[in-house]
Amino acid sequence: DVEFEIEYSDEYMHGHVKGADLKAVNQLKAGALAVDAHLDLHGLNSDQARDSLLFFLHECYLQSKRCVLLVPGRGKNSPGGQSILKREIQAWLTQDPLKRMVLAFCTAQPKPGGAGALYVLLRKIRKNQGKVRWNRG
Repeated sequence: DVEFEIEYSDEYMHGHVKGADLKAVNQLKAGALAVDAHLDLHGLNSDQARDSLLFFLHECYLQSKRCVLLVPGRGKNSPGGQSILKREIQAWLTQDPLKRMVLAFCTAQPKPGGAGALYVLLRKIRKNQGKVRWNRG
């Protein structure tokens, strides 16, 4: 069973699998890992964003990409000025099927987007362990 430790405020978000390598988690927080791919979710509704995120992370995982950048935006043009996608992404990353491939995530450093972007650290794909199940609905 995969459990996450999560911290968040209005601007900052961080989560990692309990028992994850804290050195890698700290490197992610510091922006010290090279970003292998990015996905911009600006202008998408919740359903479109979830579908795009699932496809994107599935492809990155299969291609053995480790660190990716998600850009949901800060939500300044959203109702109430809050990023709805940012909160939903946190839930999506910590639930099936994504929780089985995500090791950690956190708010990005200022240069790649700050509070409007997230770094995500993916697990290494292991051929001899269970496969991530994808709902083909």
